[in-house]
Amino acid sequence: MQHFQTSFFYDIRELIKNAPLIRKYFYIFKSLNLSALQDRNDSSGRTGHSRHAILRAFVVKHLEGIKSVPQLIRYLNSIPPLAEMCGFDLGALPDESQFYRFLKNTKNSILKTIHKTANDLLIEEGLVSLDEFMLDSKPIQAATKENNFKNPNRNTTNKLRKAKRNPQATLSYYSCQVINGKKQNMIFFWGFRTHAVVTKEGICLVEKTLSNNITDSDAAFSLIKELKRRYRFKKGAIFLADKAYDVRELYTFIVEQMKSTPYIPINPRNSKNDKTFGPHGCPICDGGFEMKSVGRWTEGNRERLKFHCPIKASKKFAQKHGDICPVNHPSFNTGKCYGCTKYLDVTDDARSRVPRDSKQFKETFKNRQIVEQYFSRLGDREVEQTTHYSVTAISNQMTIAHLTASLIAVAAGIHLKQPDKIRCYQTFADRPELRRTG
Repeated sequence: MQHFQTSFFYDIRELIKNAPLIRKYFYIFKSLNLSALQDRNDSSGRTGHSRHAILRAFVVKHLEGIKSVPQLIRYLNSIPPLAEMCGFDLGALPDESQFYRFLKNTKNSILKTIHKTANDLLIEEGLVSLDEFMLDSKPIQAATKENNFKNPNRNTTNKLRKAKRNPQATLSYYSCQVINGKKQNMIFFWGFRTHAVVTKEGICLVEKTLSNNITDSDAAFSLIKELKRRYRFKKGAIFLADKAYDVRELYTFIVEQMKSTPYIPINPRNSKNDKTFGPHGCPICDGGFEMKSVGRWTEGNRERLKFHCPIKASKKFAQKHGDICPVNHPSFNTGKCYGCTKYLDVTDDARSRVPRDSKQFKETFKNRQIVEQYFSRLGDREVEQTTHYSVTAISNQMTIAHLTASLIAVAAGIHLKQPDKIRCYQTFADRPELRRTG
């Protein structure tokens, strides 16, 4: 239980009762278990400032959308009761270097332990279930001039020319405009990505901040393993993800090792148009003829049926329809005996067994928007940008952002008994009589 110092200028308990801002942070800080974080140095020398107070201050920074540490210090100085609730002595806030040092020197595993403690409370109270998970990622723009659109020498093409202040930041795609079905005005950025596993209640259980050059599907393996190790979800869980996670190895991993079900749509990249089939079950070629089967073709873990040009396959067919391709296909006169070819993927694996046309898949997949909403709430509070240069500091900044969402859920669902408000920062601490009169 956090203890507040006695002030001669205000009654902190009266403020908790009547001031909405103070009331919110009273319950948020009450939900924050800091037993895993050492408060002060216990060795010889200076004890330093309270790490607990600095972490609470970063929670305030995230929730209030404060962009920098100097602005955070000014904000806390302007609201003495809030600074006192964080744990600072009145009029004696640390220098901004102490805040940066906290982010840079604190182990990310400690903050993740604090995050897990909050999530464990939600699971024990039945506010969070472990039967359905959503995977996604969000970009984090590094603090570098290469991300400044006003910079005429901005590098967005050469991956090898690293940003000087952020050498671990990598170049990646950010957004684009779709015009007439084609992607145009592509925007790239230097930075990182925060990857997360979110429950259907909108609570992040596992997160990692990684470089841009690590794909979503590659990050999913380590995220799911960590989710299994930390929360021990049961067999039969459902994992929802977008097309970026459409990788055969990930399907196999989820089904065979996690004993769960992947609900992932097919990524249409490099795919051809749907084929038209003839009376014998073979595809129709571009010239309008039914192709001839060559047999089964195995390539790595894939199995495909191969078909080739009927004019090349049968002299009798060529005599009847002519020995020249009616559409002059570029593969017809290459000197090879096959002419044009087509393939049908008949691989029987975890990816092909996903019932994407079923009603259950379509209804369940609608829940994937929950992770989009979750990241949207983080984005509203300036999580897409960072002012730090250390990867550890950036990772800690993201972990605190995810931790904050869980703290709101604990405060609303457990302390205030309002489970319908676990995702509502603005209104979760409103007093019932104020909501009725408002």
